[in-house]
Amino acid sequence: MEYLGEVETITNDGKIVIRAIDTPSPNAPVFDHRERRIGTVKRIFGPVDSPYVTVAPSEKTNLNGLLNKKTYHKGENKNVKGKRRY
Repeated sequence: MEYLGEVETITNDGKIVIRAIDTPSPNAPVFDHRERRIGTVKRIFGPVDSPYVTVAPSEKTNLNGLLNKKTYHKGENKNVKGKRRY
């Protein structure tokens, strides 16, 4: 797992906004420091150097406990070609 960034805020409609260090791929799973899945990446926006990531949570309970917590994402190996089917 790769470090994604810290949770900046929780929006009114229940989305999690993270200030990202590394840019994840869309629909990538996002985890907390205990390796529990908290949601999936839905939108990437903002400056190229340090973008913001919107995460749709898998559970809507106790989202305020995630503020200022570190998050991680499963990075894909970018040096390997994809599976080819013939």
